[in-house]
Amino acid sequence: MNHSKTEVILALDVENRAEADTILDQVGSQLRWVKIGLQSYLRDGPGIIDRCVQKEINVFLDLKLHDIPNTMSKAIESLSVLPIKMLTLHTCAGPEALTLCAETAKNRMPETTLLGVTVLTSMNQENLHSVGVSSMVEEQVNRLACLAESSGIGGVVCSPLELPVLRESLGPDIQLVTPGIRPTGSAKGDQKRIMTPKNAKNAGANYLVIGRPILSASDPAEALAAIQLELK
Repeated sequence: MNHSKTEVILALDVENRAEADTILDQVGSQLRWVKIGLQSYLRDGPGIIDRCVQKEINVFLDLKLHDIPNTMSKAIESLSVLPIKMLTLHTCAGPEALTLCAETAKNRMPETTLLGVTVLTSMNQENLHSVGVSSMVEEQVNRLACLAESSGIGGVVCSPLELPVLRESLGPDIQLVTPGIRPTGSAKGDQKRIMTPKNAKNAGANYLVIGRPILSASDPAEALAAIQLELK
């Protein structure tokens, strides 16, 4: 069982900047982390990051970098001017890319934790086989997570269902960031490998990425408070 603090990251995946600003105002000071993904970053640019930082909210930039090693490294250099605390890249880019990115981040953005994406939570066994991966989901996740750790990456993004295995196979300092979190009674959406906040915490998650259960609530602040209460 994980007795350390587990924090909520709000996935700010909304349709426009005005909606993002409204949500940030509604949730108030109880929110410590926000995930900015491709949808928001490509639409709003660094301005949405600055808005979060002004409200003293830590930013997890979820761009899932995946390219040849040099291009990934140069992308990290470009992003080093932004006040972000976490940044994702795909572990299937391979050991050379991961090692180079870890070195670049250490030199250019030492306060930022790189997170390796293993198998997307929208993927199940059938989906994995359809793209030519014969391994079982859990085996593939564990393989890629261990590759990330050995390459110097500071954390891993994984489904909550793989948390117990990764807590056993990875070192204690590796941060486990978990999407696919659905409070009891919430719709699954397009996530296939999900878990409740309390169970994910007990399984060893450091951070829970939660979007629609908060964003679609009639009172987002109340929904976030309920989740945080459950985690306590």
